[in-house]
Amino acid sequence: MNLRELEYFVAVAETKNFSEAAYQCFVTQPTLSSQLKKLEDELGHALFIRNTRVVKLSTFGEEVLPLAKNVLAGVKALEQKAQALQDPFVGRLSVGAFPTLAPWLLPRLSRVWRQDYPESAFYLREEKSQVLQQKLLQDQMDCAFLALPQDDLPDMEVLPIFRETFYVAVGKQHPWRKLRSISPSKLKGTEFLLLEDGHCLRDQALDFCHRFGAQEHDMFKATSLETLREMVRMQVGITLVPRLAVPEKPERGLRYIPIKNAENVAYRDIALCFRKTHPRRLMFEDLVKKMRLLCDHALPVQALSEELLSNEL
Repeated sequence: MNLRELEYFVAVAETKNFSEAAYQCFVTQPTLSSQLKKLEDELGHALFIRNTRVVKLSTFGEEVLPLAKNVLAGVKALEQKAQALQDPFVGRLSVGAFPTLAPWLLPRLSRVWRQDYPESAFYLREEKSQVLQQKLLQDQMDCAFLALPQDDLPDMEVLPIFRETFYVAVGKQHPWRKLRSISPSKLKGTEFLLLEDGHCLRDQALDFCHRFGAQEHDMFKATSLETLREMVRMQVGITLVPRLAVPEKPERGLRYIPIKNAENVAYRDIALCFRKTHPRRLMFEDLVKKMRLLCDHALPVQALSEELLSNEL
């Protein structure tokens, strides 16, 4: 028995697909299948039920899967610890971020990584928050950028980075298009276009709507922030957009209106989360310090062109 065989086993168990598992493990499917057969022969029991079209774990496979994950996690921790003792700023890291943050945070993160950690490679994984949380808990990811609060992450260090306010995005024909800012109390009865279930931005937007008497548009839910923007361009409705996603220059067909006192009423706090015992903790703490400065100075401060900034609601 060797570690590669265990890696193949866990990959197939998680993807439920031999081809996908082989792709993730950078081997051919015949190689993966033969190694798994060898592992089963060594253990004396089948790990998978192969007489169905769907890949399914055998009873024995279900029982040993947690053990295999623990073995691989232990080996990874040992390697990381040994490497970190030499230099915590060297080596490979897997970093997670959720979809309504990743596209706009990544350029800033890349800038820091290139300048300050030239001997460390990072691999970004964009997933919904629930998936990132599970991967952190299962030790399948080194760290992740998540929105607070994160009360369901035991034994995790949570380091806040910045507070990101929300803007109201409206179409070019909307009555509010020339407003300099808008008071949350004036949004009562307004309908907002929101993302589908599973996105943390949806939960944050719903909370804001409920607090100020606004509602969700009941005829439409989007799968991405870009889809929401297109619907606003088409005059279907209005939406909330995080500040990082607001372009610094005026955008065709869209206007972004700041919310009064947004830092207290319309915001989300972004943090970096990682295991308290992670051997590269020093690097994460250093990264957070640099990201705090970079995000604070790089956020757009002017969302509308001056000729549009003439009124307030």
